[in-house]
Amino acid sequence: MKNWDNLRIFLAVTRGGSIRGAAKTLGITHATVSRRITILEEALGNSLFERKREGQCLTPLGQRILPLAESIEEDCAEIDRLAFSADTGLAGTVKLSLSESLYSGLLYTPIDTFMQHYPMIKLDIIASDLMSNLAQREADVVIRITRNPPYSAYGRKMANSPLALYASHEYIKNRPAHDRWIAMDYEPAKKPVIPARVVANANSPTLAAQLIRSGRGIGLLPCYLGDTDPELKRMSEVSLIPDMQVWVLTHEDIRVNPRVRVLMDHLYQVFDKVRPIIEGE
Repeated sequence: MKNWDNLRIFLAVTRGGSIRGAAKTLGITHATVSRRITILEEALGNSLFERKREGQCLTPLGQRILPLAESIEEDCAEIDRLAFSADTGLAGTVKLSLSESLYSGLLYTPIDTFMQHYPMIKLDIIASDLMSNLAQREADVVIRITRNPPYSAYGRKMANSPLALYASHEYIKNRPAHDRWIAMDYEPAKKPVIPARVVANANSPTLAAQLIRSGRGIGLLPCYLGDTDPELKRMSEVSLIPDMQVWVLTHEDIRVNPRVRVLMDHLYQVFDKVRPIIEGE
């Protein structure tokens, strides 16, 4: 029991429900996960998992160990955050997680500017619409479109982010009598808000924007994505639809890190300038 990494793999299998799921989450091979679990079970002299139809299920020993492993995970994460917060250098890495649609629609130039101003800071940029686990330092700074930021996060709400109706200029020129709807795998944009038939369903705003841009149909998009695309036109027949909020966040423990601080300050300034675009003004 001297190797925390084996417990980390134990937690990944528990959460993923399978060896394969844990391997994908951890970015290691199926064989490595299986071997490390075997090493841990041999060290304990007992099995931690039993294979059932629904996947890898915890044995009674595994169930008793689980809360202790989670506690160790939290302690290790806190040590990592405290060490990172004590780093006083401007040179080094910062992990930035943000929505790909926000990056492509609005933030690629401001982020490029930051990288020019701080060439010694390496940005690890993670494109994701999921809320990163700030406690585990899956990201150091996140830009998230959400209504409910995590309680342990530190930061600011930067803007409200409504939805609006968009179509391409080509679609408008040859608009059919009965509209074609580009749906998103997102409840407010899934069903047509005007008389239309669904012809496609996209699992991201970026993909939906591309389908609308190509003239395949009409649909809802965040204003920051639709209004910044010269090939799209906002349709006035539908008023702005209130939706999400844009937040810039970090964990309370690491907000004093100089690299985190300069990145957060830069993003605050950027969003002060682009708030009218996000809010559809």
